[in-house]
Amino acid sequence: MFVAQKTADNFSAIEGPEPGKNFSKQAGTTNLPIQFAYLYLSVPMFCFFSGWLRVPLALGMELVFAFGLFFALKSAPKMEVSPFTRGHIPQLLLLLLLSVVWVYLSGIGKYAFQNEDHMFRNAIFEKLVENDWPVIIQDGKPYFQKPIALVYYFALWLPAACLGKAWGMDAAYFFLFCWCVLGVFLVMILLEGLMKKISPWLVMAFIFFSGLDVVGYLIRDCFLHNSPVHLLFAVDHIEHWAPGFQMSSMSTQLFWVFNQAIPAWLITLLLLLQKDNRSIIWIYSFGFLSCTLPSIGLIPIVAYIGIRRMAEVYDTGKTFKRNALSILHEAFTFQNAICGLLVAAVSYLFLKTNAASRGGFHMTDMTGHVAFYLLTVLLEFLVYYMAIYSRKRHDPLYWLSLAILFVVPAISLGSFMDFCMRASIPALVVLFVLTIGALDEYHEAKDLKHAFALVVFLALGAVTPFHEIARSIKTTIEHGKDPEVRIVAKELDILGHKARNNFFGEYEDSFFFKYLARESRVTGPK
Repeated sequence: MFVAQKTADNFSAIEGPEPGKNFSKQAGTTNLPIQFAYLYLSVPMFCFFSGWLRVPLALGMELVFAFGLFFALKSAPKMEVSPFTRGHIPQLLLLLLLSVVWVYLSGIGKYAFQNEDHMFRNAIFEKLVENDWPVIIQDGKPYFQKPIALVYYFALWLPAACLGKAWGMDAAYFFLFCWCVLGVFLVMILLEGLMKKISPWLVMAFIFFSGLDVVGYLIRDCFLHNSPVHLLFAVDHIEHWAPGFQMSSMSTQLFWVFNQAIPAWLITLLLLLQKDNRSIIWIYSFGFLSCTLPSIGLIPIVAYIGIRRMAEVYDTGKTFKRNALSILHEAFTFQNAICGLLVAAVSYLFLKTNAASRGGFHMTDMTGHVAFYLLTVLLEFLVYYMAIYSRKRHDPLYWLSLAILFVVPAISLGSFMDFCMRASIPALVVLFVLTIGALDEYHEAKDLKHAFALVVFLALGAVTPFHEIARSIKTTIEHGKDPEVRIVAKELDILGHKARNNFFGEYEDSFFFKYLARESRVTGPK
């Protein structure tokens, strides 16, 4: 007998609706989407090992990683619904179309309007394409007194940058667009697998999921004596209403920081889909080089998933020693204990060179901003937690994700509010899953009062992504009529920008560059 047998039954938001009620005609199980996601996250790692590590070390890491990937693929869990059936081909094609349109409107590839953050994304990507790896700049003066290296969480760009070295910048941007479409497509499929239903409406809800920024924006306008009417016609970015605090909608994440959002979504969903601990550390290790700040927000979730599984398999009929050996046997797999830890160690040593990391974490200065913190907490996530409390209060992920979102705004890294915006991404994904799960349960229980309240909150939240999408459509159309209207983010010299410490670091005294990194032809600023 198990102490926590069927513990997973308590996680209805994670497991989705009951099989017989919502997908009786959606038979079939598959682990292909999970395996494809593993491969998707693995390709940039092979690029990094080949481009940044000394040849003997690169070959060794690639061999270890290949074995880890093999074992992870072999033990990949199955999703209880399969989109890869003949009857679901139309839905699958619709998901692909939604992925293409959403990524197109984000500005990735320079085909549609780009928000201002793309000037950083474009500059980093082009440095990766145009320079030898590792990217070294000999003369960084007057900003740096020693030679510097590009040190950033740039994993998502590496496959496209490889092709760009062979076929040029246009090909690089086209492949980046395709690579991001594939990533978003996998996110959509994994989301449907997690919720155990194949529905384009679920994906649309994800695209339009957001906190109630519109309410905060209107409150700010009232204090500034501005008319709220312009919100009906404008397409402004409305998430900066609270000085020092911001949590981004799913569309905002894709439209502004796609390089972090796509891998963070994938890693979070993959972790939630795991049925054992065989690969959780391996999956988590992808976050270091692809989405460093979200990976910090993932730590409590990974810990919880691991502990939950230990509770599930603990058998009171066995001795403590036998239980401990059984738990260790499951968790200490090759992909976790060898591959995952090595990837985490190498990634950490590389990122430690980044100049911004040397400032460390500190408490957010809330002097004069306590009211904005409380309002951010209320409008960005607490309203949803209150609305789903009656259905999800027994789910530990409800309380864990709530705690993460409370704490994240109180912590800062560097001088910007990036930590609040990015470390919150995994918990926001969990909140979305909980919210949609609760909505399904309210609907099935015919609890119209709670269902209506939740729909109202979702509709108010949808104003934020609507503005992001509408701004892209409007500006792209205007550019088609008048080429003078700019859609591509302006070119930026990131070395000369005040945020330069986020991207570079003096590398000569770095352990990674002294002992692990391959030599690179140094360049001047490009």
